[in-house]
Amino acid sequence: MILTLSTPGSKMAAPGALAYSVTCAGKESFSRVLAAELAPRNIRVICLRPHAIADAPAAGSYTKDLFKTLIWYKDTADGQPVEEWLPDSAMAQSTMLKRLPTLSEVAETAAFMASDRAGAMTGTVANLSCGSVVD
Repeated sequence: MILTLSTPGSKMAAPGALAYSVTCAGKESFSRVLAAELAPRNIRVICLRPHAIADAPAAGSYTKDLFKTLIWYKDTADGQPVEEWLPDSAMAQSTMLKRLPTLSEVAETAAFMASDRAGAMTGTVANLSCGSVVD
């Protein structure tokens, strides 16, 4: 079982995000083709596509520094720490569920996909974007 990781950037078109979007879309395509290559060996491949993970900065993720740069550039957080800003950000509010996924949700999905309970799944993308993109 192989898990790969992408982002909603694979499906979003935005100015200035060409390289990032193409990279994410390429990872998803790679996962599908790799699944076809490895299926005869009974190896499954699934790509996870979470949006920004709401509680990752508070858990010590490098995204804390990444989002600090974004906040400074866009001047949208009014000096709030990333841990407070991200969960209720415009990014979160733009999803269908009006929130971002949590570390627990991503980890539990990864564990399920890696388990025998998801044994019939391969060559697909698990969309954990809270509805920021739909398949």
